[in-house]
Amino acid sequence: MKKILNKLQKATQQSKILRYKTYKKMGGIGHRKWIDRVVKGTMLLLLGVGAFVLFKPDAQVVISQDDINCAPNCPVEPVLNPEAQEIVHSDLGDEPVVAEEAETGPSLIDLENAVRQDKARLNTYTLEKGETFLKLLSRAQIDKIQHKNITSTLETLVNLRSIKRGTVVMIFTGLKGEFLGLTLPFRENEFVAVLKDEDGLLIPFAQEGRVETQNKRIEGKIVRTFSGSAQKYGAPKSIVRQIINALGNEIDFYSDFKPEDPFEIIYSQQVTPTGLELDTNKQVLYFGFKSGKKEVHRYWYTDRSGTAAFYNPTGQREQRTLEKRPIEKFRLSSSYGWRTHPILMYRIFHKGLDLAAPRGTPVYAGGDGKIIQLGRKGAYGKYIRIRHAGGYETAYAHLNAYKKGLKVGSYVKQKELIGYVGSTGRTTGPHLHYEVWRGKKTVNPLQDNVIAGKQLSGFELEQFQSFAESVHPDFKQHLFGKNPPLPPRRPQSK
Repeated sequence: MKKILNKLQKATQQSKILRYKTYKKMGGIGHRKWIDRVVKGTMLLLLGVGAFVLFKPDAQVVISQDDINCAPNCPVEPVLNPEAQEIVHSDLGDEPVVAEEAETGPSLIDLENAVRQDKARLNTYTLEKGETFLKLLSRAQIDKIQHKNITSTLETLVNLRSIKRGTVVMIFTGLKGEFLGLTLPFRENEFVAVLKDEDGLLIPFAQEGRVETQNKRIEGKIVRTFSGSAQKYGAPKSIVRQIINALGNEIDFYSDFKPEDPFEIIYSQQVTPTGLELDTNKQVLYFGFKSGKKEVHRYWYTDRSGTAAFYNPTGQREQRTLEKRPIEKFRLSSSYGWRTHPILMYRIFHKGLDLAAPRGTPVYAGGDGKIIQLGRKGAYGKYIRIRHAGGYETAYAHLNAYKKGLKVGSYVKQKELIGYVGSTGRTTGPHLHYEVWRGKKTVNPLQDNVIAGKQLSGFELEQFQSFAESVHPDFKQHLFGKNPPLPPRRPQSK
């Protein structure tokens, strides 16, 4: 019996997949629902007409003597008996003969509603360079037994080899981790999906719409601390962390705020066509607050070099100091300068700090910058090097592992997780070797290595201020104050 049921399930799934293949060849994937309705309506109409012809009561035909005598020039059409009653179905009323059949089967809206109600989970994964779709499913911890079914079903809609690096795949799972469905963008205004129906069958699905980036604005007042108050008014933890990490050198988030001080946050987030907010790629765009006479307005902007930072309304970036110790709990096992090498046993200049910590301790970026090296480097073991503004670079050696998704060319922010303490390379135990370079020479990481501020000018300043005006409707007031300067008068012609 089980074999028969399995065969029936496979046959049902194959018929559904065949239907979607037909839509794909016709170029009608995006109009699947409309085509289904037309086909169903046509079939029901034909069945209704056929039933009416087959089961209509025979009309009584009366042939008079005059009709017999007129042969062979009798009229072609017989005369119906005027006493024959027309059968009227009172239950039809004024409704159309063919009613629209309700949509059945799995729905993305149902899945997203389940996520909103905490009955399901949604995680997003970005297809990395050189990664296949199967590897992405493995990384998402989807049961390998389902890999073939998922890929074969998805291939009815899209060639998996054509999925580009950087594509964001949204995967829905149950509370116990069971696969419920996945979706990914296909064209500019369309996405494709694989959804599991009530019978456990995987159904290909296509729908118009796309994930859009929207800005969200939060206004609030300080209760006790900035972090707690911002989250109370709805700011995500990741956004609060971005603000504190980026402005920690300029603003003291513990002493610069007083109860009832107003603050404002604007950040961007991705939203599905049905309005579900995704947890990925949330980025702060503006932060402002007022305390007494002090008023701060900062806009997040990426300059021509690709470095992102907060700028004030006039296009000036405040100076920043590189982190002196990029891990939180450690023991300074070797300082910067001359020392006897513990393995080579001769005096050598130590170009950085050795910060002893348990294996797996998080390592953070010393400042905003771009990763220029990532990989093994001889005695340094697993190694990361970051280039910062002002001619500075920082290096992190003997790592146990890197943060997933990082690569050469990635941009990181100060205090952003980049790796974990280890003992790769030439070491006597787990620790982080941390170096700071200025130009072509190393400097002591424990001194104040200040990255000078920057003033935007010319066309780049115009671009920044145009961007800032699109982010906040009160940008001009932030720039000029409550009374903006009047434009110069034109000289009157005589």
